[in-house]
Amino acid sequence: MPNVSLWNSKRGTASSSAGAVHQLVPRLAWGDAVGNQVRYLRDLLRGWGYASEIYAEQWDEACRDDVRPALEYARDAGRDTALLVHHSFESRLVPLVAKAKGRKALLYHNVTPERFFEGTDRHVARGCMLARDELLQLREHVTHAWAYSHFSVEELSAAGYPDASVLPFAVDWNAFNVPPDAALREQVEDGCSNVLFVGRTVPSKRLEDVLRVFTAYQRLYQPKSRLLVAGTLYSSAPYDASVLALREQLGPDRVVFLGRVDAAQLSACFASATAYLSMSRHEGFGVPLLEAMYRGVPVVAYGAAAVPETMGGAGLTTLSDDPSQVAGLLAVLERDPALRSRVVEAQRQRLASLDQQSVAQRVREALMPFLQGDAPPPRPSAGPAVTVVCPGFDAAPDAPMSRLARAVVDRLPDASLWTVRRQVLPLQLAPGEEREGVTRVRRFTPDEPTFGLDGVSPPSSSLETGVRCTSGPLLFAGAGEEVARRTVSRLPADTRVAGVWEPRRAPDAGVRQVLGKRLWELTPGRDLTSLAAELARELDVGGHPHAR
Repeated sequence: MPNVSLWNSKRGTASSSAGAVHQLVPRLAWGDAVGNQVRYLRDLLRGWGYASEIYAEQWDEACRDDVRPALEYARDAGRDTALLVHHSFESRLVPLVAKAKGRKALLYHNVTPERFFEGTDRHVARGCMLARDELLQLREHVTHAWAYSHFSVEELSAAGYPDASVLPFAVDWNAFNVPPDAALREQVEDGCSNVLFVGRTVPSKRLEDVLRVFTAYQRLYQPKSRLLVAGTLYSSAPYDASVLALREQLGPDRVVFLGRVDAAQLSACFASATAYLSMSRHEGFGVPLLEAMYRGVPVVAYGAAAVPETMGGAGLTTLSDDPSQVAGLLAVLERDPALRSRVVEAQRQRLASLDQQSVAQRVREALMPFLQGDAPPPRPSAGPAVTVVCPGFDAAPDAPMSRLARAVVDRLPDASLWTVRRQVLPLQLAPGEEREGVTRVRRFTPDEPTFGLDGVSPPSSSLETGVRCTSGPLLFAGAGEEVARRTVSRLPADTRVAGVWEPRRAPDAGVRQVLGKRLWELTPGRDLTSLAAELARELDVGGHPHAR
């Protein structure tokens, strides 16, 4: 979290209730999670007595009657108008938000990290990068912020939204009660075990891992099986083409790419499925997981990002991406009817906490301070303190780099050590500072569930965002780690930044170019005490006496 509060407590100080509550989204699509949520929220707002419209820059033809052009919002908004800004990809709508009258709040769906698209789609990778820039820009124009998971709230907190909180994901369960398409159901209910995946075919969903798991399942456990993929696949797109090529290479039987399906076809897929499989590496909230639970299909999911939180202890969440191990989970669900029944029942209990009426009420209660015009309490600002970023500290606190990081922090007043949690928690919490002796430690949730065998820490979107928002001196205790590579060139020009690296993990050319002579090498056997003192002097621009 940044050391200086960036929250403008003077914004939105009006105490009158909103006369109209509208929503702004870059694109309104039919059938995707964001589009469904936006339309359902509009219906809730109207049911609570507010005038409510959806504004977007682009929309599907099927959504034409649900949307107004985004540029019209500045004309339509008044002082008593409230706007919910949905953010998940580059929108180019920050200037519109800035100049529009009325109060504004942010609903953050999370932004897929750009690294997933590097090498396959430069346009989308850049859009993800710019979307995180926009996330920082929006701070100055909103009075409240919510996300749909603790995992996403953690990033909002790191980005300088101090009062961000979780907004319950209000699911319109009735929308799933569509009779199955009879023809498709008859086609796939032929005695095969049907493994289902639903979603966009993008690199973060790891459809290639779904293929590998299914291939292992078919060859090791159930030869009479089928993989159903409900999601558009374009053979001309680089990633999609690589997925099709992998299918040919692996050679499993009965892999069916259904493309985009309508509601009846999707119902047929779920009605015919023996299991739902997700190997996604990044989810701000996983609606298809809940849909599978609602339809009584047992879920097997890789526990990355907000997936464990969405699952809520139900289904089977795995921390392994080994195809044979995950295939074994699919097999045991099929072969053990008693276990399958327990899993399905646990999923039903998970959904009980998401009862449509009670969740709608919780959403209303969460939004009410914003709708009534209450401003969040002002947050006291703090002076710029030193931040030491050591991603591997939590996993290996006794490693030389970790000991060095702790020694530097302990020498500087108000300094803190930022690290990546050892693994994803069942319920992620916004990063809070903890004391370990005299050391102030702040832990951030990783995007991936475990550290690699070589000790390399997994990426953490919230840590990367937090680093970009630091206002004081910064030390990368691990200048060869991904967090340094992705953030060092995007720090403010006046940031005092240094780095330490180990021979086994050297910094890349970009980090070397930015840090120059402010790079130190931690060679085996080097005296940590003297190096810590040298680094503390480099970072301590205030000239404070060193503790030791």
